[in-house]
Amino acid sequence: MDAAMNAAVSALKSESQALSTISTNLANSGTTGYKAVSTQFLNLLNGTTSGTSGTQSGGVTTVTRQNVSLTGNITSTTNSTDMAIDGTGFFVVSDGTNDYYTRNGSFTSDSTGNLYLSGTSYYLMGWTTDATGSVTTVNQGNTASLEKINVQKYNSTATATTTYSMSANLPDEAQSDVNTLSYTNDSGSSETLNYAWTSTGTNSSGNSTYLVSVTPSNSSVTLDDGTTSGVSQLTYTVEADSSGNIVSVTGTTNNTTGYSGTELPSSITASDKTSGSIDTSTETWSAVEAKTGFSKSTSMKIYDSLGTEESVPVTWTAAGDNTWVMTVSSPTDASGSTTSGLLSDSSGVSASSYSYSVSFNSDGTLKSITPLSEMNGSTVSTAPVDANGDPIIKTYSWTDGATAGTVTLNLGTVGKSDGLTQYDTGETTPSISVKSTTQDGVQYGTLKSVAVNSSGEIVATYSNGESVPIYKVAVATFANANGLAAKSDTVYQQTSSSGGYILNEAGQNGAGSLEGSSLESSTVDTSTEFSNMITCQQAYSAASQIISTGKSMFTSLLQAVQ
Repeated sequence: MDAAMNAAVSALKSESQALSTISTNLANSGTTGYKAVSTQFLNLLNGTTSGTSGTQSGGVTTVTRQNVSLTGNITSTTNSTDMAIDGTGFFVVSDGTNDYYTRNGSFTSDSTGNLYLSGTSYYLMGWTTDATGSVTTVNQGNTASLEKINVQKYNSTATATTTYSMSANLPDEAQSDVNTLSYTNDSGSSETLNYAWTSTGTNSSGNSTYLVSVTPSNSSVTLDDGTTSGVSQLTYTVEADSSGNIVSVTGTTNNTTGYSGTELPSSITASDKTSGSIDTSTETWSAVEAKTGFSKSTSMKIYDSLGTEESVPVTWTAAGDNTWVMTVSSPTDASGSTTSGLLSDSSGVSASSYSYSVSFNSDGTLKSITPLSEMNGSTVSTAPVDANGDPIIKTYSWTDGATAGTVTLNLGTVGKSDGLTQYDTGETTPSISVKSTTQDGVQYGTLKSVAVNSSGEIVATYSNGESVPIYKVAVATFANANGLAAKSDTVYQQTSSSGGYILNEAGQNGAGSLEGSSLESSTVDTSTEFSNMITCQQAYSAASQIISTGKSMFTSLLQAVQ
């Protein structure tokens, strides 16, 4: 009889524990990411005897069984920082001392922008990314590589332009509007020298400055001005007063300061006229009269490191022989009315402008882009190029305090028509047709919102329309998720039963993808819990009846003994 009473007491205790589990499940039926637990009953035996007496009663005990790997339904929310894992894995959260894991994605930001689990002190952890969303951390597999996700880390955005691509057509018919000087070569044939005058601004004396290039129409001919020889193009820096009178001329071809004077050379020798030089004294050297060829300006819109829009004026001057002079001038503000910066030449010296010789093949495709030299005060400035020989916009300083930088100009592929071209437009008045431009800079913008995408990227959207990934949420997986130790606030802690964590990017290596503005519901099934509660209540009542019956039997026994 004692054994029966003990068995009944163990049943009461076990059913009480089962009822407590049911109560906890029902209380958390609306808790985000909560995983329902169940009670498992195990019998207890005091021992066995042989013969007909059978098995002696012992009782019952319980164990609680987790089902952490069971996933709940995903529902949409209106909070952009809510997230749910669709599949396997856990969010990594930290209290600043230890790491924990949770399926509860109800995250919100604190006063400094850090995302934390609502109502707790657990902060969401992730990796920092570059602008393309790639993780920048080297040791990505360790939680030491994670940091608190702060949505206000980049409260504003601005990216300096580093590349600028341009597709444009320079009118072939403009080449007929070049200043020319004819001569007869040794074979008695008529040849031509082309003169192009390009305005490069004013100097400190207030005088106008020009870059003058002399190019033979016959591309096989080279020139010699007495100090520079064997070149396909002679260049001079010309300074003129307000009346157009030439003040000084300095030869700058091949980065040397060979010729200097107050007028352009009166004679130039061409390689096909070895018996004598060409008399250039008949050319009108007045800057006002000589600057009559086709010359038009465009502008390149770029952004400095502060995200300020800048405009870089570019002058295109037809120089004859399918050649143009491209002159880049000091940047201005977006309106073009105020100078906003200085350029830097190939030597790193500040310059107000520099120029390139742009040549085309006979079929209109790009042939070459060559840096030119011109006088910059008392020294020679040569237009800068990058390591590949491509022209660049190289800044020396900005008036708004932005960091000086370099913009590589992609003006097309040599021998192709994918950038600059020279085709006849058929227009009565030639014009430069800019077909397309692209650049990689980003204007200054302030943070408007953040969102989470399926790959776990925290994407910040700014007032300038730019959307930039700033973090990637880490997803931890375990060999035995049901072995994790449950803690308060729907978080779990790693144990020896769960095995070690493996950090993954969302959607990779078996880890689930992420759903933004979503939460995972509790896995509690209320109908199942109510059914279990009725069963538990009946079992508890039955155990109580055993005790009541046992009490009556003890009373009867005591009365019989008396």
